[in-house]
Amino acid sequence: MLDAIGVRSAEELFRHIPNELRFSAPPLPRGLSEYEVLQLLRRRAGENTPLSRWNSFLGAGCYDHYVPAALSSLVSLPQFVTAYTPYQPECSQGILQAIFEYQSFICLLTGKEVTNASLLDGATALGEAVRMALRLNRRGWVLLADSVHPEYKRTLRTYLSAQECICEEVPRAAAGTLDISAWRRALSREVSCCVVQAPNFFGLIEDAEEIHRLCRTTDTLLIVVANPLSLALFQPSGDLICGDIQPFGCGVNFGGPGGGYLAASRRMIRQLPGRIVGRTVDAGGNDAFCLTLQTREQHIRREKATSNICSNHSLQAIAAAVYLSLQGSRGLTHTARQCVRNTQYLYRKMKGLSGVTLPYGPGVFHEFVWQVARPAAVLEALRRKGILGGYPTGKEFPGLDGGILSCCTEKKTKQDIDAYVSALEEILHGGQVRV
Repeated sequence: MLDAIGVRSAEELFRHIPNELRFSAPPLPRGLSEYEVLQLLRRRAGENTPLSRWNSFLGAGCYDHYVPAALSSLVSLPQFVTAYTPYQPECSQGILQAIFEYQSFICLLTGKEVTNASLLDGATALGEAVRMALRLNRRGWVLLADSVHPEYKRTLRTYLSAQECICEEVPRAAAGTLDISAWRRALSREVSCCVVQAPNFFGLIEDAEEIHRLCRTTDTLLIVVANPLSLALFQPSGDLICGDIQPFGCGVNFGGPGGGYLAASRRMIRQLPGRIVGRTVDAGGNDAFCLTLQTREQHIRREKATSNICSNHSLQAIAAAVYLSLQGSRGLTHTARQCVRNTQYLYRKMKGLSGVTLPYGPGVFHEFVWQVARPAAVLEALRRKGILGGYPTGKEFPGLDGGILSCCTEKKTKQDIDAYVSALEEILHGGQVRV
């Protein structure tokens, strides 16, 4: 290589770099055989405890749903597991059709006419939805429900930090749901969009239709963040619907990756960020798929681009399409209802526990908040018993000091829930934690 570039030595190659900026030889360990490397990796992997070994009630945006066995096999096909970007339709019909099916599923679930080929995650999907609304009506005010996921709120503020835009939070009612009177006072014709989450971060089912009616009086767009599994039971009213497809076959995987979805009406399609796969016919009259309306910075002048998103989560989107195909509408509805049943059972059991307070009512989808004295100590005591009790809410929501958000998916059995409640009762009344 030195000969090819006309340099006599490595020292000459790096001569222009000052000595104080050069590194000495890195302290690399001795080389290992293949077997030794494998043993080392196994020891390192063994330091992690799989979620399957815990009785877990964690939720808060990342949910432990059952992933059908066939899904892993299908999405592992080399046709799908590729870094290739499907620009050339003549090379990519299989991937493009799979993504088109994903888009069709999202439109069916949301009741909207168009969606894209996925975004990075639910939080960035919300950021893109709000920027989309700002472009559509050229206003500079955003109203944000304080019951939206805190990580989504932080991501949204990052998206808006470089724009001349005011983002104002609207407080929730005492019941934990939207305070319609507060929204009525905050709304004006200067507001570009309102953002609500339904079900909200606390698991409470929201009536977005009421907010949507208010928004129509000022020509304000309503953006709804929705857990896509909940759409099997409730279809929220909104102009744009977004969220994370993680519940659809993506697993928990240490918290990621998931994939964002964003659905809207046909009239908004030219402001929709990211890739969109369309179906057409070729010269022979056969169905053909291709990327269409690519208003991304790679394809048009940067100042005209609707988004700077360079990629999407195609494999996660395909996994979601496979999951929905395997479930079918009946299976998806059954899964969503089982989540509700399990959560209602846990809610009733918690309600009978001395030392536990339930600040909100039982109208929840698959998670709810309960309060207890010394929540960190309670959660640690549960962890020692092999139970992940939930997500502490006090840091993000000071009004919910002592709050713990617990979730039940369809994987929870009656025995799992009973074991959780029994362990909690023993901790609270057996002197393990002073309350």
